[in-house]
Amino acid sequence: MAERYEDQAKGIRIIPGQWRPHYPWEHIAWISPSWPSQDYIWLDSPEAIFTDQGLLYLSHINPPIPQLFENLPKVPWTEIEGGIRFERTLPNGVSFGQKVTKAGEDAVALELWIRNRSQGPLTNIKLQTCSYLRAIKEFADYTMSNKYVHVAGRGWTVWEEALKVEGEPGSVKLGWRGGKKIADKPMLLVLSNQGSRCASMTWFEDTGSLVGNSKHPCFHADPVFKDLEPGEEATIRGEIRFHAELPEGVGG
Repeated sequence: MAERYEDQAKGIRIIPGQWRPHYPWEHIAWISPSWPSQDYIWLDSPEAIFTDQGLLYLSHINPPIPQLFENLPKVPWTEIEGGIRFERTLPNGVSFGQKVTKAGEDAVALELWIRNRSQGPLTNIKLQTCSYLRAIKEFADYTMSNKYVHVAGRGWTVWEEALKVEGEPGSVKLGWRGGKKIADKPMLLVLSNQGSRCASMTWFEDTGSLVGNSKHPCFHADPVFKDLEPGEEATIRGEIRFHAELPEGVGG
C-alpha cells in the first residue's frame, strides 16, 4: 500500500500549544496519538480552579462566572525530559503547575500541583481539565454517544445512558464538578470514528467527575484536591492513554 501524508507523523508528541491567542494566560499542551496521525488533542489544563475562596483561575473569560484574577500574564511552558512543564503564581500567593510527559509508547503522564502561600485555607478545591478534541478529527464528532464510562453491573456504558442509572452505585460523579456518583472507575473513554480504538483520561483516585460536551467537542476527567492550609501543598497524578483496541464491551 502506498504511503500517505497522514501516516508520516508517528508516535506520541507533546509540545506547547495555543488555542485562543486573545487569552494569553491559558496553558495548552498539544498531544498527538500513538498511532500515525497529523492531529492533536489540545489539553487545556487546568482550565479552571474552583475553591471556597472563589474561582482562582480560568483559562478564558466567561462573563457569567466571575474570577478573582483577570488578565494574568503569559507563563510559557518549559521543555523537560519527555515533555513540558509550567508553574504560575497568582497575586494572592497561590501557585500551581503541571507536567505533561510521555510515559511509554501509548500513554501520557499528567502531574498537577497546588502550593498554598495565601493567607487563608483553600477548601473544596475542584478543577476542570479539558481535553479539547476539535483539532483531532477522529474524536471530534459533536456528540456524547462516543463517550463511555464504566458502571457496576453494566460495564462500559455510553455517558448519557449511564446518567439515567438510578441511585449512586459508583464512586465517581457524572457532571460538571458534581452530579450523582455513578461510575465505578475513574476514567472516561472517547471512541474514534476511524477504527476500533479510543483514548482515555483519568486522575486515578483523585478523579472527582467525568463529563463531555456535544456542542463543544471535549472530554474531561476533572480532579479534586484535598483542603490546603496556608503553607501546605499537594500533587496529583493522572494519565491520557491511547488504546489501539477497544476495551471489551465498548462500542457494541
